Amino acid sequence: MQWTIDAAGARDLDRRITESGVQEFCLMMRASKVAADHLLRNKPTSVVCLAGSGNNGGDAYGVAAHLLLSGIPTTVVALAEPTGAAQKARGFYRDLGGTVFSDLDQVSDTDWIVDGVLGTGCNRAPEGIISVAISWICARRVAGSSVLSLDLPSGLNASTGLAYQPSVVADLTVSFLAPKTGLLTGDGPSLCGRVQFETLKPWDVGDYECHTRLIGHDTIDVPEHPQTAHKGTRGSVLVVGGRHGMEGAGQLSALASLRAGSGKVFWATDSFLFEVPEIVRVEWGIETILECAKRVSAIVIGPGLGHDAGEVIAALWALDKPLVVDADALNWLSENPLPDRDAPWIGTPHPKEASRLTGAPMADRFHLLDRLENVYATTWILKGAGTLVSGEPVWLNPVSDPTLGTAGSGDVLAGIVASLWAQGSTSPASTGVWLHAQAFLAAKKLSGPGVIASDAVNQIGSVRTA
Repeated sequence: MQWTIDAAGARDLDRRITESGVQEFCLMMRASKVAADHLLRNKPTSVVCLAGSGNNGGDAYGVAAHLLLSGIPTTVVALAEPTGAAQKARGFYRDLGGTVFSDLDQVSDTDWIVDGVLGTGCNRAPEGIISVAISWICARRVAGSSVLSLDLPSGLNASTGLAYQPSVVADLTVSFLAPKTGLLTGDGPSLCGRVQFETLKPWDVGDYECHTRLIGHDTIDVPEHPQTAHKGTRGSVLVVGGRHGMEGAGQLSALASLRAGSGKVFWATDSFLFEVPEIVRVEWGIETILECAKRVSAIVIGPGLGHDAGEVIAALWALDKPLVVDADALNWLSENPLPDRDAPWIGTPHPKEASRLTGAPMADRFHLLDRLENVYATTWILKGAGTLVSGEPVWLNPVSDPTLGTAGSGDVLAGIVASLWAQGSTSPASTGVWLHAQAFLAAKKLSGPGVIASDAVNQIGSVRTA
């Protein structure tokens, strides 16, 4: 799994597979068989399948047929008249003696519900009977039924991960042909439950366009150092922030830079609280900060910076040095736009910060990323579930976990990215996102769900060399 497709890509892939000689009904039966097999592993005692009019509904009829063949009491509620290959699937189910209801009130309590209401084409809030059906599924799940969604939960945008209201919350999602972007970013990870990807091969259509490329161990560039390396050869980082009352942000960022491999890390702060012997403190003031900034390999500005450091931000912006801009520095930039920077820089906003910078709503993460690139043509890391990194195509981090959203997590990320950059990584943004996520997952294994940012900092070194 190295890439994802969006709704348009899913339609195109469907078309190309059928044009290659695989009949649409055959593909539908493959999908329904693997979905039924996944459901059977959960030992259902009774199943209700909700079927829309399109291929997703056809998959639901197919699942129902395979379940009947396995001896599982199964009924189908038809929300609309099926079209295309879905008509054949309904005929197959009926030929096996299956019952098709037209009213949700006709079905009784059930162990499992199969969601075949909407497919990848959902691009607006469900209405009418579709909205009623999705709400019914949600209510039955609250009452104790489990839910399997076919391809993706109904109500979820396959391209953006935006969940319209209402949307299905699934316990298991079986996605077909190729991973859909919306499963892995935005609201998707909170709606899909456990996700199983099924290619339904054999089929071969050659290369086809992907929507995002997934960040993984085989795509990253973590610099390696020779046995003779020392602090002077492994890059240096200056962290500007963590001022009085917000020292933790600066310390976390600086420590993350050290743990990620930087030889020397400096911390510019006006705080007298200084408890980390490995970090070199820099006195707060433009002249001293600039003097240090000119000597280091990369700079982080923003974590715990406060709202009165505009003069420092502008001075560092003008330097010919790699710059990671985070938190308070991004908020200042949204109110005090600066001209494009000649030297490279990486912005690391969360969705609210990105919305401030662009004036765009937070709902569509890909539109938000496009707007960020229109404001400043640079590399952006749009944080949140399924973190996005600008590129052609966009990079997507498939790891979504609540521990990644803990206090101080963004400070750690900024420090990691700057450290990798200082050491010569060719992809500090995407590699930093990967290393950050893996460090938090490693910390969770040791500490459980109550992970704090410093737990993850302590795991960076072991993950880096894994």
